Amino acid sequence: MPDISSQYIESILLKELAFAYPDVVSVYSSNDVGMVESVVENLETELCHVYDNIELIHPGELEEASPEMMEDARSTVLECIKDVGTNIVSAINEHGKEELLSCIDPVKTDPILYSERIGLSGMPSKLVCHAGNVIPSVIKIGKCPENGVWNNDRLHVAALAMLVEEEYGKTVEYGFVEYARYGIVRKVIVRANDRRQILKIGNRVKKIKDGTMPDKKESPLCEHCNFSEMCRKCNTKVSLASRFF
Repeated sequence: MPDISSQYIESILLKELAFAYPDVVSVYSSNDVGMVESVVENLETELCHVYDNIELIHPGELEEASPEMMEDARSTVLECIKDVGTNIVSAINEHGKEELLSCIDPVKTDPILYSERIGLSGMPSKLVCHAGNVIPSVIKIGKCPENGVWNNDRLHVAALAMLVEEEYGKTVEYGFVEYARYGIVRKVIVRANDRRQILKIGNRVKKIKDGTMPDKKESPLCEHCNFSEMCRKCNTKVSLASRFF
């Protein structure tokens, strides 16, 4: 289990609040006076509900959380809500309420997917039904890029898309990333190169499980790695190829 901190609790609250975004959008009305203010009020209500029930949803994870940590996390998430509400209303105005709902309203939450053929397992935050297709969606707690998604998020979506394809027998051409801290949803096209990288990563993991460690590359991060000694012992031989990369 990770060390309990207000930041960790904050990430849990943000993710659970993101699961409530469809409820907020579904009751949205363009006739409301002060549209953003109305959405913000609904988000604050949902946050209260999440906060009151968070220890029932994540009991083991929050056993050691102090009241001060819980309150600090709640206050930090509350500060994000104005931006979340503003971005939700902007998305509704740009794409329409029903389109936004089809991108964020889950048909399943946290499903466990596995493919023996490609040697991967994973758990998308949501599966949504968009344009008649089952699409993976992941909720991210960190900073939202100005455009598109972070490369790691792109690869995460690509891996989940491949798992959804195995599960449902239908090609998945894209997925979604929800940046919960901002209320922003980004569509990610799954490219051939993304799939290629996922298969390459899976192959490297399989080799490690079979006892073959990849060539070691020294970096400043090695100093703080818990596996550095094991890595040194397993990499007494360095391949010629590793000297060029």
